[in-house]
Amino acid sequence: MRKFKCLLTAMLLACSTASFAQFTNGGGGGGVSSDVEAWKGLRFSYDKTFVNQDWDDPEDADMNGFSLGYVQSFKIAKKFPIFFETGLGLNFARHSDSESESWDEYGYSFSAENKWSTTTLGLTIPLNFVYGVKINDMLAIKPYTGFYLRVNLMSKSNNKMEVSFPSELLDYIDPSDYEWDEDVNNFDEDEVGKDGKWNRCQFGWQIGATLDINKFNVGIGYALDFNEIAEKVKTSKFAVTVGYNF
Repeated sequence: MRKFKCLLTAMLLACSTASFAQFTNGGGGGGVSSDVEAWKGLRFSYDKTFVNQDWDDPEDADMNGFSLGYVQSFKIAKKFPIFFETGLGLNFARHSDSESESWDEYGYSFSAENKWSTTTLGLTIPLNFVYGVKINDMLAIKPYTGFYLRVNLMSKSNNKMEVSFPSELLDYIDPSDYEWDEDVNNFDEDEVGKDGKWNRCQFGWQIGATLDINKFNVGIGYALDFNEIAEKVKTSKFAVTVGYNF
């Protein structure tokens, strides 16, 4: 997490330095206002979601995933290259883990493996303010900050237990009596309890920067939820993005 924040800070500082230099070279006025035009395009990102649990012994529940979305910008200032950017993104994330155990008893060897996972799907609407700085005919830097609304469409957890018995005992023991494979809907209070129930909507703040290379786009960003996704649980996300502007 600290490395991600340091990388983001360094990129934003670089963007700020380039913005100041471009502003100075342009005479301190509207010299850059017409250089960057409004854009629209497709975005794909790798997402690392950090699950921050506020209890004494938190579990490792961080998730890996990806997002696919569409963005469109609108210029909101005449003399400065300031834009409002919005759009719609589909987000997928998953966490999985397992624990295995082996033991000997009565001269026989036994083993068991417990697997669990959580899979999520959501829609995100970004509401960003972007400052565009054109470096040359090929490159433009666009630092941004703003807010987002995320609607959690699906959140499902699975818990699976597999047990291995010695073949000599299979005539007397049915392994299925000791195994299970259970799916849980995290929006259903009857299945996860009041404290474990997920919220459908998340609001948050985000910051980042992108670099346009002709019509292609790369960037990094960090997002932080304002409200809990479940009791004493919040999420934050680091994203690496690639895209194409129309």
